[in-house]
Amino acid sequence: MNSKRLNKILLFTSIILFAFSLTQKAYCTTGLCSDSVAVFIFGFFGLVYPLATWTWLANPLLLGAWIFLLRNPKISIFLSICSTLIAASFLLFDQIIDNENGQYKQIISYQAGYWLWLASHTLILIANFSSRRHV
Repeated sequence: MNSKRLNKILLFTSIILFAFSLTQKAYCTTGLCSDSVAVFIFGFFGLVYPLATWTWLANPLLLGAWIFLLRNPKISIFLSICSTLIAASFLLFDQIIDNENGQYKQIISYQAGYWLWLASHTLILIANFSSRRHV
């Protein structure tokens, strides 16, 4: 299979994983389990708080990696490395803002939505490294 076709398949699969992740719970705190779609939509507002909420920035980087995968692989590989590292860094945090009052709650588990989201990032990273091998 040629690398362009493989990249198209991996790109499509990454987008599907991302979309499916939005239908799942993302993580649970001592207070509640967060819906991935809510985290995605409202996560931008969390950027005013430090640390764990900044992992939301992996989303625009992933979008850029998708866009540039077939057009400019050098940009895509950089964006996919950054997005995957940022997405994976969420595992380093033990608490997150739980409400609009700025209260932190302990993260007690990571749910399917988070793992699918991380898989989407990782798949684009794999696509980039796969295409680099064929150049």
